Amino acid sequence: MTLKPAFVILALTASLAGLMARTPTTAVAQQANLAVAARVSTSFVSGHETLTAVQDGASPRSSDDTSHGAYGNWPKHGVQWVQYSWTRPVNINGVAVYWYDDNRGVRVPQAARLLRRDGNLWTEIKAADGKTLSLRKDTFNTLAFAPVTTDKLRMELTGNGKSSTGVIEWTVGDAGKSPAFLPVVSGPADRVVRPGVKTELVATARSASGGDLAIAWSRVSGPGAVAFDDPNAASTCASFTTPGEYVLRVTARLVAARIGSEDGSADVHVKVRAEQPLVGQSEVLTRHYNLTSPLWKARSKALIVNWIPHCVAQIDKPDLREGGIQNLVEAGKKLAGRPSKPHVGYPFSNAWVLNTVEAMCVALARDADGDTEVANAQSAIRKKLDEWVPVILAAQEPDGYFQTRITLGDAREKGQAALARRWRAELRGEHEGYVAGYFIEAGIAHHIASGGTDARFYEAAKKLADCWAEHIGPPPKQEWYDGHEEIEQALFRLAAYVDGVEGAGKGRKYARLARFLLDCRGRHGGQDYDQTQVPVTRQYRAVGHAVRAVYLYSAMASAARASGGANYLSAVDSLWNNLVNRKMYITGGVGSGETSEGFGRDYSLPNDAYCESCASAGMLFFQHQMSLLYGDARYADLCEDVLYNALLSDVDLSGRNFTYTNALDTDEARYKWHVCPCCVGNIPRALLSLPTWMYTRQADGLAVNLFIGSKTTAPNVTGTDVVVTQATNYPWDGKVTLQLDPGSPKVFALRIRVPSRHASELYTPTPAIGGIEALAVNGQTLTPTVEQGYAVIRRTWTAGDRVEFTLPLSVQREKANKAVTADQGRVALRYGPILYNFESADQPIDGKLDSSARITAQWRRELLGGVTVLRGKFSDGTPFQAVPDFARNNRGGRSIVWVKEDSR
Repeated sequence: MTLKPAFVILALTASLAGLMARTPTTAVAQQANLAVAARVSTSFVSGHETLTAVQDGASPRSSDDTSHGAYGNWPKHGVQWVQYSWTRPVNINGVAVYWYDDNRGVRVPQAARLLRRDGNLWTEIKAADGKTLSLRKDTFNTLAFAPVTTDKLRMELTGNGKSSTGVIEWTVGDAGKSPAFLPVVSGPADRVVRPGVKTELVATARSASGGDLAIAWSRVSGPGAVAFDDPNAASTCASFTTPGEYVLRVTARLVAARIGSEDGSADVHVKVRAEQPLVGQSEVLTRHYNLTSPLWKARSKALIVNWIPHCVAQIDKPDLREGGIQNLVEAGKKLAGRPSKPHVGYPFSNAWVLNTVEAMCVALARDADGDTEVANAQSAIRKKLDEWVPVILAAQEPDGYFQTRITLGDAREKGQAALARRWRAELRGEHEGYVAGYFIEAGIAHHIASGGTDARFYEAAKKLADCWAEHIGPPPKQEWYDGHEEIEQALFRLAAYVDGVEGAGKGRKYARLARFLLDCRGRHGGQDYDQTQVPVTRQYRAVGHAVRAVYLYSAMASAARASGGANYLSAVDSLWNNLVNRKMYITGGVGSGETSEGFGRDYSLPNDAYCESCASAGMLFFQHQMSLLYGDARYADLCEDVLYNALLSDVDLSGRNFTYTNALDTDEARYKWHVCPCCVGNIPRALLSLPTWMYTRQADGLAVNLFIGSKTTAPNVTGTDVVVTQATNYPWDGKVTLQLDPGSPKVFALRIRVPSRHASELYTPTPAIGGIEALAVNGQTLTPTVEQGYAVIRRTWTAGDRVEFTLPLSVQREKANKAVTADQGRVALRYGPILYNFESADQPIDGKLDSSARITAQWRRELLGGVTVLRGKFSDGTPFQAVPDFARNNRGGRSIVWVKEDSR
């Protein structure tokens, strides 16, 4: 017998604009696949793989096609197993298995056995001729056998002793006497939309019993009416009359169901958001600033004195196997007509050179404040930039194109010119736009660092963007999207910067190109991995590779800010809602790693998280763009969470080691380098851009988003430059003093963020702490109005005006949403913006906290560079000490965020 994967996606793609509208199918015939109704379990699954992928009915293109997820047990060797269990015994007569083989650590098994549970014994199942499962790649391996009845079916996989094993899909055939199971229905993602805007609804349904399925959509609740384009189509659109929260339901039933059979259903929650004016905020670029915060002075010094020089030294190695500055040297030789060597490393190896260059430029913005170590390191950075920038510019092709992988070819191509390979659809993985985006951002940073006196790199960045604009665009130009997003957010940044330097409207063409690149994604289908499964305005759920995703969402927020288009706003709001309220770790990190470096299902947040450091940087960029879009403090709250927890922990306290991944339960020490060093410059370029995250400008004033002891200038606040000085030891102390020194007396609104520790629905802190206390201007107490989470003070500001206030700080316990199974029965501790870790260096960490036990905060100058620790006792009376998450794993041992709790 031949078994095909029995999976039906009850959807025919329909564009919101009607460009791809088709007649929907209301009923679809299915083969029986009993895997649909089973619970799947395993001996071990990798943290970056998805066990349930084996029963999702996908049809892989190859054994390395993980676009719909895959099961794998790397790094385990030897015998592992995957098992289906049914609530009632089933009668089966065949299986089909598609092996996962990535040609690296996961390979087709050396042997595989199929076993059924028979009473208390496991009995092997074989074909009539004694054959067992075959072991072929890139195809379904079928095994037909005489009908057997069981409630558990297990597949044992034996590796070759060097590699792990895996499965992409495993179907189970019904022999015809199995019980009827409910259809399994998957509804679309919850989302946020605008009144009157059509939102696309796509449902999938599977029946373990086979047969035709009929679909129906209905409104369960909500304040207004819902209009479905076709309530009986699996793919339809809906619009809403009234703002508020709605619940919609999609139901699937067997057309020829026997009497008493039940329907399967799934609900989707829709928040219809009332029209909200866009605030038109603009960035405060990171130029010269002073730091007085002891925490940030120490952390930035470690980056400037140790980490960035280490990255420079690595990149300078001519034999760096991952590829460094030598690729650019060789490209310069080739373009000058001299003998050259092929490109070395990944296609994207220019990226960490360029993001390190940007980090070097940003590092020069911090005043050394008399610290000779910082001053000497900055002097060395300036010297290295003087050496490297000509090398970078020499590697740029005459028309502005830049990517040494394309210019040089690799060793397999014997260094032949690859000009004809630019923007080839089959080569989207070459990361042309990813590298180009970092080139553009490095060019901007270099121009800022020079005070605008050195325009070489800036002009090269524009030349690169012009090259893309000449070739990419509406007909007769070509369509394009890159496999890894980055150029989109860089082009929006370039557009804004050019407008600021050369005059309003001068950068508009770069914003148009960025929007075109965004709109090309998903036009002709694609995959979750690189967010091309549907057009961006129809993406409502965070899927795929986490770094690519948050870079995309950052650019989409910029596009929404530029155009205010309702479809873009709805998509961005929906993606933010899904990411923050379904898929974000309490640290602000994203990417569980259950798919390739990406997201798992909603609420699936295992503590062996992937949480790539680049994803944390991208999360900061996304939240910042949302803050610029709406001017709502919730986005700045998340910027603070990400900055203090997800990002600040990426480099150790000495600034000599970093981490690519950031699990919330780990004993992994940081390291000096990584086989994929994409994060090495991304981390410091984000952490050292403090003024950009601290302040934003609005048409009527200035917003203070973060509280860090510092001094910087916010330019052109309603027509005058304002020097802003913050005096505070936050986050260890809640007292903050702001001194404002405008160039001339000016009327403007000062907005001070009122911190909230409850930005995500996933986590609930107790006790609730918020607000601003004892706010006074020049000694006069006042009660400000609060708008969108900001305390607003409107007045005429003159040099020397002082605003004083206190941000309440206290120990909080955080509980996770009940849907987050990994954190049930556990609690996390917070003090202000800082999350805390329990470390085995201080005590055994498997004890339980008493839910009512007193926990106190205590400053310890001698510990971990000076930190506030949290102290209390476990339920058995044993004392504990918790340290800030950013200081974790600096002393060896194991470190955890979520600790067990005794709820007595």
